[in-house]
Amino acid sequence: MADPISIIIKNRRIHLGMTQHELAEKAGMSDKTYQRIEQGSTDMRMSQYRTLIKALHMSDLDVSLDLLEIESATAWDVAAAARVLLPSTRFHLVKSIMEEWQRKEVQVDIDVKVKK
Repeated sequence: MADPISIIIKNRRIHLGMTQHELAEKAGMSDKTYQRIEQGSTDMRMSQYRTLIKALHMSDLDVSLDLLEIESATAWDVAAAARVLLPSTRFHLVKSIMEEWQRKEVQVDIDVKVKK
């Protein structure tokens, strides 16, 4: 039986219309390794988790929200939740948010250049 995080990764893969092969290739692992992770026949290593969520353009926050079955979160939800986090965890949350913002800012710049 697959663990909840593997199920979340599988669901996101399917939602994005990716095959197991495509995700495995994008994450730099063999098809068999990914299939075992998705089926729950092997434990996922942290390094595999990191490469898979990166390949799916997910953050740890996305995974956490999916685990809690929260469809969407507002900026206010995140700010309220951040108040109860340990300082080191809050630092990583802010860092992740800033990285996502920068990624989207670059994408907006690219989109604007393409439309011109």
